[in-house]
Amino acid sequence: MEQNPPEERLKVISPVVRELEVNIPPEEVKKEYEKTVNNYVSKARLPGFRQGHAPREMVARMFAAEIKDALLDNLVPEYLKRELEALGVVPVNVPAVRSLDFDLEKGIKFQVSFEVWPAIDLPANYLDNKVKQEEVKIEEKEVEEVLKNLQENAVEYLPVNDRTVLNDDYVVIEIQGKDVEAKKFLPVEKVVVLAGHSENEPQLNEALIGLGQGEEKTFEVAYPSDYPQKKFAGKKIEYRIKVLEIKEKKLPELNDELARTIDQVSGLEELKQKIYQDLLKHRQHQASDRALNEFLEKLATDINLTLPDSLIKEETEAIVSRQFREDDWNKMPAELRQQVAEQARKQAENNLKNHLLLRKIIDREGIKISEEEYEEDLKKMAEQRNIPLSQLKSALNQQEREEEWKFSLLLQKGIDFLKEKVIIK
Repeated sequence: MEQNPPEERLKVISPVVRELEVNIPPEEVKKEYEKTVNNYVSKARLPGFRQGHAPREMVARMFAAEIKDALLDNLVPEYLKRELEALGVVPVNVPAVRSLDFDLEKGIKFQVSFEVWPAIDLPANYLDNKVKQEEVKIEEKEVEEVLKNLQENAVEYLPVNDRTVLNDDYVVIEIQGKDVEAKKFLPVEKVVVLAGHSENEPQLNEALIGLGQGEEKTFEVAYPSDYPQKKFAGKKIEYRIKVLEIKEKKLPELNDELARTIDQVSGLEELKQKIYQDLLKHRQHQASDRALNEFLEKLATDINLTLPDSLIKEETEAIVSRQFREDDWNKMPAELRQQVAEQARKQAENNLKNHLLLRKIIDREGIKISEEEYEEDLKKMAEQRNIPLSQLKSALNQQEREEEWKFSLLLQKGIDFLKEKVIIK
C-alpha cells in the first residue's frame, strides 16, 4: 500500500502543535491479527472444549472486541514511534489519537496530535539588549532587626519561684478535661504552654495569668460544631489546670561576648559589618535576578516564544503542589483556588520561557561544564556539608544524579554568562 512520506503527512497546526497521519499496511495488520487470534485460542476456556482446543472461528467471533483492542495496543504505538523517529520529532506530551479507521483488508489509518518543543531563533545581536540593575541600599534598621532576631534565638527560659505567671512565660502544667454532658474525664496530660499565645484557647490564657507554682484553676470551653478536632466539636469541656513550673524569658545582653557565640567574629561591630555585607550581597543577587528576568522576558516577547500547553499545565501543578498540601488545596474556596492557579500559571510561563531561552543560549554560546569544574563544585559542597568527598560522590552515583548535578551547574554557568554580558550595574 503506497502512502505519502511522513513529511507530507505531518501538519503544522501552531508553532508547538502538530498533527500526523499514520498508515499501517493491511499485510502487517493481518499478520498481527493472526498472531493475536492464535494467542487467544491458546488461552480461551469455552464450554465443551479443553483450553487451547476451541475452534478458531468461534474464539475470533466471541473475543472480537478484545482481539481488536490487543492488536491496536501493539501496532499503533509501534508505527507511531517509527513515524516520529523518521521525522526526527520528539513530542512534549503523549500523542493523542484523534481518529482511527480499522479494516483488515485495507489496513489501519489513524491521526494523532501532539505538542513539540518551540523552535527558538535568537537574533544575532540578542546580547545588545542591555538592562540596568537597580541600586541596592541597606538601612541601619535592617541590620538592627537581624541582630534582634539573633538575640531572640539565643534567649533562655529560666525557672522562677517568686512570682505568678505572666504573658510570654513558658509554663509546665498538668491538665485534665471533662466532658460536661457525658460526665466523662479525659486523660491527665503534662504539657508546656506559652502564656498569652494566640494559638491557645482564650480561656486557657485567662486562667493561667496570675497563677503561682502549685496553684490550680478550672475553666470551661464550649467548642463550635465545626471545630477541626472532631472529638471536641460541639462539646462543652471543663478543664482543670495545675501549674507545675514557671519559666521566664531571659534575653542575653547584646554585646561582644554574644556576638562571638553567634559567629566567628571579634565582637559586636564586626558582626554588624558581616550582617551588612550578607544583606547587601543577598539584595544585589536578587536585583541581578530581576534584571536578568527583565532581559529574558523582553527576549521572549521579541522572538514571540510560544509554549506548549501541556508544559504550562505540568509546571503550574508543580508550583501549586509545592505551596499547598492536597488537603489544604481541596478545602480552599473555589474563587481563591482560581486566583492562586492563575498566579501559578503566570509564574509557570515565566519559569518555562526563562528555562528554554537559557538552554538555547547555553547551546548557542557553546557553554560547557568541564570535569575540573564539576570536581571543584563537589569539593565545595562536601566541605559545606562536612562530609568526605567520596561519600558525596557515592550518594550521587547511587541516586543516579551525576548528570542532574552537572546540568544544574551548566544552567548556573549560563546565568553567570548572561549577567556578565547584559546587566549594567
